[in-house]
Amino acid sequence: MLDFSDSSFSQFFAAELDVDIDDPIYAEHGGSKGKRLRCFLQKVDDATAARTLQALWEHRTELLARTRQEDPVSNAEGRYLTLLSRL
Repeated sequence: MLDFSDSSFSQFFAAELDVDIDDPIYAEHGGSKGKRLRCFLQKVDDATAARTLQALWEHRTELLARTRQEDPVSNAEGRYLTLLSRL
């Protein structure tokens, strides 16, 4: 669960990771936020991918806390940690 608009997604990557996620090199498979994120993660080294996933996880955690919502994803933290361990 993330609350990004196209603009806030770009701002997040610029502020948190110093990355221009709108660069055409990340839109090889389409311009949606998800497709650009997947392409970015495929192109960067493992340390950068892990740092990106950590920043997104923190954003997600803060969003859930701020909105006082229960996590809609079953075992989200376990799935996240498994993904990180693969890197």
